[in-house]
Amino acid sequence: MRWTGATRYPDEPITVHGRDEVTRLLVHAVAIGASDVIFQSGRPVLASVHGHLCALTQVWLQPTTLARIATELTTTDSIMSKLYSGQDFDRAITVLEQDASDRHAEPIGHRFRINVTAGYYEGDVGVQIVCRHIPAEPPTVEQNGTEPEIVAESTPAQGAVIIAGETGSGKTTTIAALMRRVIEEPTPIHGNVLSYEAPIEFVFEGVPSASCTVMQHEIGLHLPSFAAGVRNSLRRKPALIMVGELRDMDTVLASVEAAQTGHPIYTTTHANDVAHILRRLTLKFPADLQVQAFHDVLSSTHLLVSQLLVPKVGGGRVCLREWQVLTDPVRREVARAGMAEAVETLRAIIARGEDGRSMRVTVMSALERGVIDVATARRVLDRYGYRDARLAA
Repeated sequence: MRWTGATRYPDEPITVHGRDEVTRLLVHAVAIGASDVIFQSGRPVLASVHGHLCALTQVWLQPTTLARIATELTTTDSIMSKLYSGQDFDRAITVLEQDASDRHAEPIGHRFRINVTAGYYEGDVGVQIVCRHIPAEPPTVEQNGTEPEIVAESTPAQGAVIIAGETGSGKTTTIAALMRRVIEEPTPIHGNVLSYEAPIEFVFEGVPSASCTVMQHEIGLHLPSFAAGVRNSLRRKPALIMVGELRDMDTVLASVEAAQTGHPIYTTTHANDVAHILRRLTLKFPADLQVQAFHDVLSSTHLLVSQLLVPKVGGGRVCLREWQVLTDPVRREVARAGMAEAVETLRAIIARGEDGRSMRVTVMSALERGVIDVATARRVLDRYGYRDARLAA
């Protein structure tokens, strides 16, 4: 396939031969505001800037070049053997910008989450490396644009705060901002903050705290699974448990147990909207266990949030969110409706605007303030299953 899209070449063209050239490309990507950089067999190096791909090089990458880049970025000599055997590689790395220094006269480090996966290329095996940029410091809730209502409900005495959204919707960033607030500011949560991630993205070592200590763990490196991580946390007097993703039944079970035994939990999942989060988690269980799982997850959850990153008028992107606090009356109403009617019941509750906000309200507010355009508003409302006559094409 021939690349015919936009380009954002460095001032001095870079031919990708080794670690130094890759580092220069990644530093350039950070400078132009790229969220992701993609190295792929038979393509130029591509970057995603505000959701749009552009080429960073005129040179197209050959399989031998990709193999060398993969080895150097992962510092794993056997990486190609692992890829050929059907394994991928997912880890966070730091590249150093040698021409710039921080206040300690040390080279500035840029952190990336990298995934390396084999795939088809011209009848043989190719490689794709996706490098997602992670800002040096976790954002504050103000920088992240987290709504005050969400912030106010993000430090329960116990129960889960679940952030849902598609891949790349900023779930990890929202969780990181909420965690930074707990660590840095006086909140009801204080003590031992434990995170279990795959891989570790934002690093909290540099965040000052007068009331918390933080230990981050990488699943697959420090512990074998998210479920094992949650069980591990319960032996360590946790003040807050951060679970990177409710990925499977065992993790959901362990998280429910932790929440029901008096611990606040931050976590994420993939779901289309707030109303589908409970159903999404329940379907991870066998059919004969789903009803009990539904009531367990419902009783142990405090706040549901769904979010989406969309283009912002004037450039960049903005995060749109809907949310619902699961107060005791809300839990009773959803429990009475049962698992089969939970989605429609939650939709009706969210629409009432009591201890929550629908995506419809968020979108119309952003549109009226000129933050997003009509086309974006229409697309988001359609995705969330809303129709609005004012936005009819």
